[in-house]
Amino acid sequence: MSSILGTPLPRKPVAWLWFAVAACITIILARAASLGNQSWWPPLIFLSITVLIFVEPWLRKPTLETIQVDELGVLRVEGKIREEVAWKDVTEIRIITTSGGPVTEDVFFALTTSDGKGCLVPHAAAVRTKLLEELQKRFPGLSDKTVIEAMGCTSNNSFLLWKRAA
Repeated sequence: MSSILGTPLPRKPVAWLWFAVAACITIILARAASLGNQSWWPPLIFLSITVLIFVEPWLRKPTLETIQVDELGVLRVEGKIREEVAWKDVTEIRIITTSGGPVTEDVFFALTTSDGKGCLVPHAAAVRTKLLEELQKRFPGLSDKTVIEAMGCTSNNSFLLWKRAA
């Protein structure tokens, strides 16, 4: 299936823009130092910053997948939170949006059951685990138009994608 809980996620890429900026400043300061216009300390400091920007992704602790999408359903485990929904028990699928983006996660998939339990999947995890493709395959009538509308929303809102017939 699409994902397995605890799988190591890919490391974040190098922040190439900041790496390039720091490298350019290092070169400019090194040139000035080589001409005797200033001390060698500023270019050495910026060289250190440039190296740190480059190696920073490898210094981070690797993150692990917190969402599992399989033939049984969806499972989310983050710290002490454990939410799971079996495909056969899903009664409603929504997309919930917040005004928190783009700095924080602002789109969530909410799968709920008739007993009020459910699973909330952040958009980034939904993309990694191909949750939307799985939902489209398992729930005929899921509104793609509503998905598009929800993805364009920048305020606090809730969009019903699918509801089990009574």
